Amino acid sequence: MQDAVRLEDGNVVVYMRGGSYYVRLKAGTNKYIHKTLKTGNLDDAKRAAVRQWHQFEVKQDLGIPFQVKTLNVVIDEYVVMRTLQHKQGKTSTYMLRQIERVVKFWRKYAGSKAIANIGNAELNGYVVWRRDYYSSMSDLELPKNAKRNPTDKTLQWEIMLGKALIKWAHEKGYRGTQALPTFTFVPKKKRVRPAFELGDYRKLWRALIKWERECEDHRFLHTRQLLRDYVLILANSGMRVGEANSLRVRDIQPFKDSAGRRNYRFIVRGKTGERDVIPRADAARYVDRVMERNTDAKPDDFFFAMKGGSKIITLADQFDKVLELGAVEKNSHGEKFSLYSLRHFYAVQALRKGIGVFDIARNMGTSVQIIQSYYGKTATPMSMATTLGGRVRTTKATTQTKRTKKDDPDTPPNGT
Repeated sequence: MQDAVRLEDGNVVVYMRGGSYYVRLKAGTNKYIHKTLKTGNLDDAKRAAVRQWHQFEVKQDLGIPFQVKTLNVVIDEYVVMRTLQHKQGKTSTYMLRQIERVVKFWRKYAGSKAIANIGNAELNGYVVWRRDYYSSMSDLELPKNAKRNPTDKTLQWEIMLGKALIKWAHEKGYRGTQALPTFTFVPKKKRVRPAFELGDYRKLWRALIKWERECEDHRFLHTRQLLRDYVLILANSGMRVGEANSLRVRDIQPFKDSAGRRNYRFIVRGKTGERDVIPRADAARYVDRVMERNTDAKPDDFFFAMKGGSKIITLADQFDKVLELGAVEKNSHGEKFSLYSLRHFYAVQALRKGIGVFDIARNMGTSVQIIQSYYGKTATPMSMATTLGGRVRTTKATTQTKRTKKDDPDTPPNGT
């Protein structure tokens, strides 16, 4: 390098190339980093080179790579990794779709910023930025299905993904020895979709039967029968809608429990990875009906399949029609029921039956804390009070009433 200027005991070398100055920083034995200084003035170049050297020393002390990785680069690598996991069955289709949706916001918020410079302040700032993101857009500019004001639950999930990106970059060594950010966004109000009460559930069941029987066009009968069993299986298993939609025929495994009852084991892939879901034994006949309609299905075909074998995109519209038919669209507080209300119905009923919180949480693929905080208050009437009171002592005066299918809230009457 001709006319090179050596600084900082030879660790920094400033040299000219193509009319602009560059700096060479010594990064170790026979290791160098070359960077442009973007100036043709020697004095400016020397000052900039010394600054680069001091920044390099600081980053070395923190273990941060001098060649920085931006958040955009981290997102690219993270999505590739999760896509590979999806192909391996470790990340659900729902989860991958959510990740791809939310990283768009993170790119716009701080995509060009170095991942090493994203911490608590940036996570906190994201909440303010995200709340304002759509507010200034006109109705024409607003993307389809986008909510102008994100809910606290949405913000909480997006912050969790942001922290997951930072943690993954940290494990890859892109942030050196810096501590991970501790910022946590806590929703001010926990929003729980309404759960069906027993009376509402029975109205729903009767509406499903009526909707099926009144089908005048045979082309639509399959969908109506599918929805009937889909609803009953969700209500008796606690599966998420996305998990049910992704089930394959090979994921349905028959077995007999210790009481000799025939049942099915569902292998689902959801937010918490792969797990087993065991429905109530009475729901086995609903599974049987789906199997009977899919006699030609192959192991890799969808279990809940539309006519022709395609995957369910959504049955929400048909479900809304049934709710309207049964005059059970909203609960007593005016909150609209949805397919997810079936999952909450399952949780509340399981608690009322005295099933352990840990077992319910594991079957639903969620945490004990979520079960307790979201459903605990809903499930504390007389049935829970009885369970909390301890085991009932049997005496000669004690009479036990045999339960019938009519008394069982999760088993609709007439054996359907």
